[in-house]
Amino acid sequence: MNQSEPKNLHRYPYFIGLIILASIAAAMQLVIILDCFFPILVYEVDAVSSVMSTCSEVIAGMYGITLTGYIFFADRFQNTPKDDESLYDAVQALLIRYNRMAGIQSLMCLICIVCGELVVLYGSNTILPGWLYRFLVNEILLMFYVTFDIILYFVISVLDPNKISRISTQKMAKLSKDQTNGDPDAFLADWFAIEGELQHLRESLMKNIRFIPGGKGKPELVHTLEILRNYGRIGHGLWRDLEKLRQYRNLSLHDISATVSLEMCELAKKVRAELESMK
Repeated sequence: MNQSEPKNLHRYPYFIGLIILASIAAAMQLVIILDCFFPILVYEVDAVSSVMSTCSEVIAGMYGITLTGYIFFADRFQNTPKDDESLYDAVQALLIRYNRMAGIQSLMCLICIVCGELVVLYGSNTILPGWLYRFLVNEILLMFYVTFDIILYFVISVLDPNKISRISTQKMAKLSKDQTNGDPDAFLADWFAIEGELQHLRESLMKNIRFIPGGKGKPELVHTLEILRNYGRIGHGLWRDLEKLRQYRNLSLHDISATVSLEMCELAKKVRAELESMK
């Protein structure tokens, strides 16, 4: 695999579809502007009110079904790391992304429904100038179209069977921008040695402390790093490097490119040597 391929793996397979939908929206916006000066259709108040009511009901129904399904999905999905702790970082990153998308979806649905109902209640072409009435109606219809696309994109993202491998590739690229391949065997050897040193530090700490708070569902290694940092056994800089290595190692298990960067290999050697010097 050449070094330019991982960048392409960061994009969702329906990225082209998003470009097409965005192009359609841009073309619709151009038509809306032209329609203000060169009317194409005759808008009747009753017909517009009927269309707005129908669109509002459709969007509200889609939003309700999507949100209900996502709540059940998120509740089960966040428990996935219980069976495989290496999925912890990927699952947390996906849940953050989905929550943001759900927030955007909720805001867009609210705006569309409110604007649609305002048109139904007060949107008479006897109140507003003809060009302004047409412009507002067209813009609200365009918002309905965009909101529908957002909901569709959200559903496709959640149902994507390769979401774990995709988010793993994305996060690995953020953790290490170095595209030079390192030695995976050497990286794993250093990592296993690091895990052993961390376990030794935790055991020595627990001999002097009677009670240590639980990790609240976090993987054991995440909890161990937090304990060692909070009780001053490792500095913040070392903790940050260890967290970076831990995330990179876990994500690499689910990265379809199956490569380890030279930067992370060198960091693993540095951290291993620093932990061994603390004995």
